[in-house]
Amino acid sequence: MASRKPENDDSKPGQTNGYLVVNGAGQATYGNQPNGDLTAIDASQVNISTHPGLLGQLPPEIEHITFGYLPISALVSRLVQETFNGFNDVINELSESSIPQINGAAPANTSQANANKKLRLMSFSQERRAQFIKILVLLQWSRQAESMSKVIDLKVWLDGQRRLFDDACNWMGELKRLIGLERTPNPDLKTALEALSLGKAPRLPDLNYLPPKPLSPQRLLKALRGINTQLSIRLHLHETIPPSLRDFSIANGRVTFRVPHGFELDLSIADDNPSSQLYFIEFRFLLPLTPAEIPQGRLRDDIEGRVNHLLGQGGLKECYNFLHDFVLSHKINTLKQQALRLSQENWSEHLKVEAVHRSLVIQYWVGRPGAKNWIEIGLRRRKAKGSSWLHKEENEPHIGLRWFRAGKEIDDVLVTMKPELLSVESILKQTISAHTNFIFEETIKKLKEGHLYSRKRLRLKQIRSVAEPIDSYLSIHLTKSQSCTVMQEPVSGRFALLPPSPLNSRAERELNNLSSPEQGASSRIAQLRVIAAYEEIEHTARCCGWDAVNSIRLNQDSLRHHFGHDTLKAGFLKKTSWDAQWLLAFTASLAEDAWWIVELVKGPSKLDQPVVGPSIRAAFKVAPLDSDAAMRELSLLELSRIERTAAGLISQFTDCRQMATQKIPHRLVKPMRSRSCSEQSTLYIHIPKDQTPQLLKSEGPATVPWANQVVRLSFIGVDTDSSLVSHLVVARTDCAALRSQRLSSMTGGSVSFHPQSGAFAFRLINPVGQSTIPAILDRLTRVDRLVTYVMTLQSLKMKTPDLSLDHVEFTYANKPQDYRAKISFPREAPPRLFFNHGNPHLRIRDQLTAVLRTRDGISHVIPYLQLSLPLMRVLAAIEVGHIDDRVAILPRSAEWYQIRYRSPPGKFDVRLRRRKESFMWFIQEMSLPNTEPQDQRVRDQLAGMLDGSGEGWVGVKPGIAATLAGVESLLQQIDKIFQQVPSGDPADTNSQHATNDQNDNRKGIKRKAEDDAVVILD
Repeated sequence: MASRKPENDDSKPGQTNGYLVVNGAGQATYGNQPNGDLTAIDASQVNISTHPGLLGQLPPEIEHITFGYLPISALVSRLVQETFNGFNDVINELSESSIPQINGAAPANTSQANANKKLRLMSFSQERRAQFIKILVLLQWSRQAESMSKVIDLKVWLDGQRRLFDDACNWMGELKRLIGLERTPNPDLKTALEALSLGKAPRLPDLNYLPPKPLSPQRLLKALRGINTQLSIRLHLHETIPPSLRDFSIANGRVTFRVPHGFELDLSIADDNPSSQLYFIEFRFLLPLTPAEIPQGRLRDDIEGRVNHLLGQGGLKECYNFLHDFVLSHKINTLKQQALRLSQENWSEHLKVEAVHRSLVIQYWVGRPGAKNWIEIGLRRRKAKGSSWLHKEENEPHIGLRWFRAGKEIDDVLVTMKPELLSVESILKQTISAHTNFIFEETIKKLKEGHLYSRKRLRLKQIRSVAEPIDSYLSIHLTKSQSCTVMQEPVSGRFALLPPSPLNSRAERELNNLSSPEQGASSRIAQLRVIAAYEEIEHTARCCGWDAVNSIRLNQDSLRHHFGHDTLKAGFLKKTSWDAQWLLAFTASLAEDAWWIVELVKGPSKLDQPVVGPSIRAAFKVAPLDSDAAMRELSLLELSRIERTAAGLISQFTDCRQMATQKIPHRLVKPMRSRSCSEQSTLYIHIPKDQTPQLLKSEGPATVPWANQVVRLSFIGVDTDSSLVSHLVVARTDCAALRSQRLSSMTGGSVSFHPQSGAFAFRLINPVGQSTIPAILDRLTRVDRLVTYVMTLQSLKMKTPDLSLDHVEFTYANKPQDYRAKISFPREAPPRLFFNHGNPHLRIRDQLTAVLRTRDGISHVIPYLQLSLPLMRVLAAIEVGHIDDRVAILPRSAEWYQIRYRSPPGKFDVRLRRRKESFMWFIQEMSLPNTEPQDQRVRDQLAGMLDGSGEGWVGVKPGIAATLAGVESLLQQIDKIFQQVPSGDPADTNSQHATNDQNDNRKGIKRKAEDDAVVILD
């Protein structure tokens, strides 16, 4: 026996009790001396490191026990925490018990309730005190923890040594017993030789029994018939037969009792005494998958002995009870074997089988999360059927079933245990079918809380099966074009959604993670439906040019605030042609699928504080196209109708907001009831007379007298190509110019005029989300301007071959050809004036355009075109006549022109002057150099014209005056005078003109540059 070495022991390794003893008295310690007296040598004098053989003689170190040790601090802290929790419980318990009051005052301290409170508090204090005293004792013992640890280690080592000694003794005794069984007795060869050679052995004892005489067939038949008679008399007159054994037959000297789906029992009698007992003959099972007869062996012998004993003690009743109980136990054991086989084969890892006493517990769907589901198959007792007094009070045991679903027992178990079919798999399938049907029924019940399924807008169908759970499924229409089938695999309990798709796979995974499918499956299917509906909408919308917006994230509160409490999902769509702050939203729920128009605002709203980016400012529901819209599949045409309705609502909303900002009175009139729900309301705009000039951007009073100051704005639709909205604006005026049928036909369709009523209408096209009010006011301003120009032209009796809001084309002269002008009205720019090809007024187009852009410019430009036409014609003819560029015409303004000749050099100005009530052209004093003889001749001829006269002109010193028509002949005659002189040196001419140009520049006379692009009319 070895002991643990003390820590303070200074002995060296290999030392025994402080000394090393070796063989040989007084000899050396290295084993080389002969035997002699033992001599003790101090071990400190021995170096064991030089003798490795001594190290193998040391005993092993005692194992130090550390398992199960806990720090004392953990025990103290746990006791303190437990005391604190218990004290809180006591305080709460005492506060709940109230002390009754008498006449509004609390009773004295001697009341029973008060005493009970004190006893409760005292008992708690005593209990805690006892626990702390134990802790105190442990704390005192912990001071010797090191010594106690050594004692424990030694105690464990001693127990181990004692156990090894006992095991050795037991092994030796068992070995002796087994050796005795293996001993073979010596053979009796002498007796064996006699028996084999002679056929007999005199050494064997002989009891001298007389063998019975063999029975003849006749006597045997007679004996069996007598036994049958005795059995019949006894069973009908003397025996009390249990109700379950009433089915019996007598034949071949035995009575056979038959219990359906149980067993058959053969009994007989030993004598004719009615009081003697019946005896066991044979027992057979009447069960499927079970051998009928029990083979010879211990089991049959035990059954025979037990049955004979019960027949002698209690008769047929006790015998039946025993055998019936035996058969029921055999059935349960058979079901157990089947369940174990299932748990090892097809139902592996999904079935758990336990045998509790005489009951069989089978847990199915082991791998599913949540509470457990199991069935218990065991013995139950019930009243036997029938009304006979013989068995009214009997309780007959039978095999019963208890079903626990999610840990709760279900009373109405719809599982049939067929006696002729002893199958645990059938029982499991029926139970699982009932469980699956229950889950589907609860799911349908919750889905029908919404109108989509309760009102049969979407189909929802459950197929039930009692025997096969795989045949039970739930068919759900997610949309009009999509459906799915929900099934539950019977072995594992996992759900499967068909057909396979990424969306169904995600929903299937969520269903399989539910701990309570009957509660949460409906919400997962609802989410699947709304996602499928939105994906279908998004796919159709993309085909129509819509884009999905995924940047808007709404929490549940925002979703319910904007779109209703039943909304499960909201998807947003946008079009590039729409204004950025307007979206089309689609919401899906179990109640309905709805469309909304959504207005965004930059930054988070009050409900969307965590959201970064745009948030929802307002949402407005789009009315369905008709009552059957939810029953139809969303098509491109249907989506186009929704887009049209949404665009109309957005336009009306922005128009009303714009008019409210500008304080324009307006009124929205809803349409009368019609078959279609998509009819838009009509907006009536009232423009007061005092606000007309400001709204139409007119500097003076409005030209167009508006009747009733009412403008009607109607939504027409959405252009399929550009996705722009169209509006029809209808107004009425009393202006006579607008009552001309010719005016209506000449505007080119931009504005339609009704001559009888004085109404006019025009169409506006603008992006969705932009107000049409500015465009309406702009168009009314343009109509006002058009009417002003038309009235001016009509007053001057001019032809207007082309009229529109963008331009006015008119003919101001037709001899010798048609002279036409066109006034265009570009957007956000002043009007511009154009002339047809070859028109002589092209040279002063810029000057006329500047006059046109002044106030009432049209009233000045059109008369001037007529009175300046002769001058423009002759100026054009002069330029054409001098192909060598000898003449230059410089228009200083619309009323002042300068004509320059290069050879001979000279120039003169033509100005328009008003004389009395008419206009005349004046040629001032001409400037001519007199360096050449031919120049003097020209000078003399021109001086003669100052004193002369001609057709429509007359010389008035220091110039010449001509009428509007006579200026043409005057300038032609002057041009002929200059043409008589041949052209000189171009260099000299150019230098002379350069000098003249410099002088003109010093005077501040410059020719205004023409526009970069000049439009020439045909």
